[in-house]
Amino acid sequence: MELLANNLWRLPIPLAGSPLKTLNSYLIFGQNRSLLIDTGFRQAPCREAMERQLDALGVDRNRLDIFLTHLHSDHTGLAPELLPESGQIYISRIDGPGVDEALDDAFWRRFYKSYVREGFTQEEMDGLWNTNPAQNAVPKGWRYTPLEDGDMLSYGGHKLQCILTPGHTPGHMCLYEPEAGWLFSGDHILFHITSNICRWERMPDALGSYLESLERVRSLPIKLLMPAHREERGDPVQRVEELKEHHAHRLAAALSIVEQKPGLTAYEIASFMRWSIRCRDWASFPLTQKFFAVGEALSHLDHLEAEGSIFHRESGGINRYFPKSAI
Repeated sequence: MELLANNLWRLPIPLAGSPLKTLNSYLIFGQNRSLLIDTGFRQAPCREAMERQLDALGVDRNRLDIFLTHLHSDHTGLAPELLPESGQIYISRIDGPGVDEALDDAFWRRFYKSYVREGFTQEEMDGLWNTNPAQNAVPKGWRYTPLEDGDMLSYGGHKLQCILTPGHTPGHMCLYEPEAGWLFSGDHILFHITSNICRWERMPDALGSYLESLERVRSLPIKLLMPAHREERGDPVQRVEELKEHHAHRLAAALSIVEQKPGLTAYEIASFMRWSIRCRDWASFPLTQKFFAVGEALSHLDHLEAEGSIFHRESGGINRYFPKSAI
């Protein structure tokens, strides 16, 4: 546990088997009610770490509410079981239904089928069925109170503004405390690592949405930025510029691959892109990391297609990507 400010704690929650390593859950103590921000997977290591730290801090579960920055299971998984029925679980109106969707096997069958169209084999997708924590560590007994952009929450004498920052997910939401200059950034702004920006059915250009959302928080007076992963912190304005530059390089790399090797699938394009992972080659990537890499490649291909640099054609049930010059 780490005391960041008066009545503000960081609770590290281990994410077993994930390259993210830990989730930073944050706790704002209040005299009437306290607020917990993000929870960890619905898995034993997360549960044990969270309960141990809440007990050590003397948190009364009957006076605790939870704010979830977005729908991913490493943020939402434990939420329902941490609270009695009287507690509120807050999440954006856009992302709330996505948690319900993640409990539906039919959704995952459709979703994995869409990745087969992008170059995965059906055998690879079948292999994800029992190993993908996004599918298997989601919350059960789910209930939530939806939030809109601009809504205000009040805990521990702090007024917290909900800021919708779509990109990482369609309804990702940050919490901003203007008086103290706090920004709980979830996965919107991370240091040392970059947030995975993948394709979403409800966002035709997820990367474009993410870049716009970066600009939205760039001008905020921030004294303490609290990311959801890793302990690194830094200058948020500088980090926004670094993230924009990172995606500009990745867009250029994806475009170059499409121009030099027209007709590849997204899976094949991802195999030629550079990724920050300790593997000899694409073939040795763990399946879940291939899944995330192809998802991110797709968001960059979608952005290039939105701006008219490339296009795709479907052939035999498989999508292939071509430069604009091939029209």
